[in-house]
Amino acid sequence: MGEQKLSLRKIAAVTLFESAVQWYCFLLYGTAAGTVFAKVFFSQSGDGTTALILSYMSFAIGYIAGPFGAVFFGHIGDRKGRKVTMYASLLMMGISTSIIGILPSAATAGIWVVVVLQLMRLLQCFGRGGTWGGGILMAFENVPENKRAFYAAIPQIGLPIGFGLSSILIAVPTLVLPEEIFFNWGWRIPFLSAIILTLIVVYLKGITMETEDFKKAQAKLEAQEAEGKKQKVGFIPMVKGYWKTLLLGCGTRWVDGTFYNIFIVWILSYCIGWLGMPLIQTYIITIVACVFKIPFTLFGGWCAQKFGMTRTFVIGGLASAFLSIPTLKVIELSGGNLFVTIMGVVLGWSIAYNLIWAVISGLWSSYFETEVRYSGISFVYHVPSFLVAGLVPTICTLLIDYGKGDTIYVGIYSTIVALISVACAIALKYRHDRGMK
Repeated sequence: MGEQKLSLRKIAAVTLFESAVQWYCFLLYGTAAGTVFAKVFFSQSGDGTTALILSYMSFAIGYIAGPFGAVFFGHIGDRKGRKVTMYASLLMMGISTSIIGILPSAATAGIWVVVVLQLMRLLQCFGRGGTWGGGILMAFENVPENKRAFYAAIPQIGLPIGFGLSSILIAVPTLVLPEEIFFNWGWRIPFLSAIILTLIVVYLKGITMETEDFKKAQAKLEAQEAEGKKQKVGFIPMVKGYWKTLLLGCGTRWVDGTFYNIFIVWILSYCIGWLGMPLIQTYIITIVACVFKIPFTLFGGWCAQKFGMTRTFVIGGLASAFLSIPTLKVIELSGGNLFVTIMGVVLGWSIAYNLIWAVISGLWSSYFETEVRYSGISFVYHVPSFLVAGLVPTICTLLIDYGKGDTIYVGIYSTIVALISVACAIALKYRHDRGMK
């Protein structure tokens, strides 16, 4: 028993650190898109709003690569194993993130640097198509079934850790360096740090084993092959066998992509542009929100294990819908008060929505058989990302401009999304209980 507990702790620790690094790379770009890139790479485009929209579009376009990465790495992960897939996808993320840190500004190098920036974002998101699903399965498939809902939530803590770390590493140069020096080279420090963190993760992955579920699936497939039966593994069998589950799963993904990008990515530019808050305060907001998110992710995993994953998702979705407009209004009416703004973000993102975030990895994993699971959960998470996540900051920027600073339209938008995702989660549960795919 002691050896098993030690093994489970090791699995949890490695998957958590890996998750933190992949989220660090991915979310660092989102933070910089709302606070740095508009000035460094897009300031030649005209007024501040245009530069910000172009910066957010560079963030959003990266989501286009995610589905291709999900299909590519998901298929490899189902056929060749979770471990080798994680190596390749992690290195792609770390290298592309670090290259961004050495790019000159558009004022110095011209428009070509924007092209390279976008290419690195595409490579980053392509690699992430394999990292998220692989990290989840390294936890989900290596523990007993009666612990899977909780352990699948542990890699999800990587988001607040990775985001908090990226916010700290970009906030410190903001605080200690003059503005001109920060926008010249200070912002580059966290991007260049990505490759060091990635290499550490690759080393740690080297001491972990392939998942137990994958080993059993491989043995089953080898037996089928010996009998002359056709192997049903990877992307194509997954789409053919689970297309209705995929559609409903993408519906449950909508609330996740929307609420993260409203409360963490878009809210930064809103606080600066409409509430007049200093840049450093926006980093403080995200850091505090991430600190609160860590225990509430564990709490969400505990709820999923005790009360069921679908029930936990539905409660989180309804709470998010109910609190969406009030929390955004609190932030708007705060007049830029740091404490009140933090409370609004924490309530809307770190607490209410977090029941969803804690449960989605285990929920989706439970709906796919091992032979197609990597492809399945990667598809659900990444394929709809451009529409349900990548475009959200741009949509919100347009809605807030239309409302002249009034958050009501953003609130209505997010409320509708949350309710649609709840309906999809209930439909998924109904189909699963009846043995339908």
